[in-house]
Amino acid sequence: MFSLLSEKTSNLIKIFGFCLILLVVYILVYLFNLQDCIQFSLFLFIVLSALTVGCSLHRQYDSEKLVAYILFIGFVVRIGYMLYTPCTTMGHDFEGHAAYIQNMLDGHLPESNEDQFYHPPLFYFLSAVVIFILKPILGLTNEIDIINCARLVSCFFSCMTLYCVKSLCTELKIKKPIPLALTAFLPNFFFMGARVNNDAIVVFFMTMILLYSIRWYKEQNRKNTVILALSFGLGMMSKMSVAVLAIPTGLLMLYVLAESIKTRTSSKTIKSLFLFGFICIPLGLAYPIRNLILFDQPFTYVLDVGSGIFASENYSFIQRFLTFPITRMFNPVYNDVFNDYNIWMYLLKGGLFGEFSFDIPRAIPVSLLILYSIISLFMVISVIWSLRTDNISINYLELSGIELMFAYIAFNIRYPYGCTMDFRYIAPVFIINSLLLGRFFDLNKDKKYGKPLYHVTSAVISIFSLLSLLLLCII
Repeated sequence: MFSLLSEKTSNLIKIFGFCLILLVVYILVYLFNLQDCIQFSLFLFIVLSALTVGCSLHRQYDSEKLVAYILFIGFVVRIGYMLYTPCTTMGHDFEGHAAYIQNMLDGHLPESNEDQFYHPPLFYFLSAVVIFILKPILGLTNEIDIINCARLVSCFFSCMTLYCVKSLCTELKIKKPIPLALTAFLPNFFFMGARVNNDAIVVFFMTMILLYSIRWYKEQNRKNTVILALSFGLGMMSKMSVAVLAIPTGLLMLYVLAESIKTRTSSKTIKSLFLFGFICIPLGLAYPIRNLILFDQPFTYVLDVGSGIFASENYSFIQRFLTFPITRMFNPVYNDVFNDYNIWMYLLKGGLFGEFSFDIPRAIPVSLLILYSIISLFMVISVIWSLRTDNISINYLELSGIELMFAYIAFNIRYPYGCTMDFRYIAPVFIINSLLLGRFFDLNKDKKYGKPLYHVTSAVISIFSLLSLLLLCII
C-alpha cells in the first residue's frame, strides 16, 4: 500500500490498486476468521508506527516522509477499524439502509420513499456491487454477514477523502502535516468509514467539489470541468445535501466568467460551463425528479423522525445557538441525543464520539475533549484571521464553510431534534477549518506570537492523534 502513495503513480492506478488491496484484505480476514485478532494487531501496528515515525523524524525531519506516514497509518487504521467493527455497531438507521441495499440486490429501486428509501441510490448500488462480488467468494448466507460487506464502500471513500485533503493542501500550497493529521485521526471519520450508510461517500464528494472547484478556477480545462461536474452529479446521486455547495461554486464560476469577459476570453469559460451543466444537471437531478413524479417528494425533503422524544425543541434559540454551556462539557462526557440542546457543545463532543458512549476509563475521553477544545479554539482563530485575505481560493473555502454552517443551522431550526445536531452533517467544515489552520501556521509560525502557538498546536495535535488511535483500540 505504501507504494501507492508515490507521486509518480497515476491516480487511476492508485484507485484501482487500493480497491484491490481492500477486497483482498477483506476476503482473507473473513475466509480465515481473523476478525477477533484485528483489534489487538491494530494496537501493535499503532505502537510500532509511533515508534518508527518518532525515531525516523528524530534523526532527520522530513515533511514528505511524515505525510506518507500519516496517510499510510490513516488508511491502515480505517481498514482495521472497519474489519473488526460489525455493521450493527454505532450505526445510524441501519435497518433502513440495509433494506435499501436489499432492494438493489433484488434488481430494482425502492418502490416507495418511506424510511431511508427517499435517498438517491449511488451508495446502495455500489454496496450491492461489492456484495455481488464477495457473496459467492465468501459463501455468505447470513443477512448481517452479507450487509457487512457494504462497509467496504464507506471505508474506501473515507480513505479517498483523506487523499483529497492531501491534494487540497498541494493545490493551496499549504504544508500538509497539520490538515492531514487532523483529518486522518479524528475519531468520527473512522466511525463513518465503518458504517452502512451514505455519510462517508457524501463527505468524499463534497471534498472533491472543494478540490476541483479550486482547480477549475485556476484552469477551465476539460478534465477539471468533467471531474467537477461528476463530483456534483454523483454527490447528489448519493445525497441531495451535496447541492448546498452549488452556491459557493456557482459564485466562483460567475467570478471566473466576469473576469474572462474583461479579458475577452469568455468563449472558453462559456464552453466549460455548458459542459459542466450538460453532465451535472441530468446526473444530479434525475433521481430527485423521479421521486417528485412518483411520490410527490420535494427536492429538499428530509425524513422527519418526530419531535416527541427530543428535548432540544423545548429550549430557546439563544440557548441552542448563541450560548456555550461549558458546565456540560464533562458532565456528561458524551452526547445525549435525547437531552442535549446546544449545537456547539454537541458538535464539540460529536467530532470525537458521535452520538455514542463507551465503557472505557474516563480519563481518555476527558483528555480528548480538552485537546480537541484547544484545537477547535485555534481553528476559530485561524478562520477569523483568514477572512481578511484576498486569495480567491481561500475565499471560496471560507464561503463554502459559511454556507455549510448556515445550511446546518437552518436544518436544526427546521428539525429541532438531538440527532440533527450530529457532526456527520457538517464534517466538510472540519476539513475546511483544518486547511485554514494549516495555512495560518504556514504564514505566521515564524512571527513572534506565531512560534509558541505553532509549537503548542503541533504538540497538542500529536498527543490528540495518539489518543484518538488508542481510543479505537479499546472501544
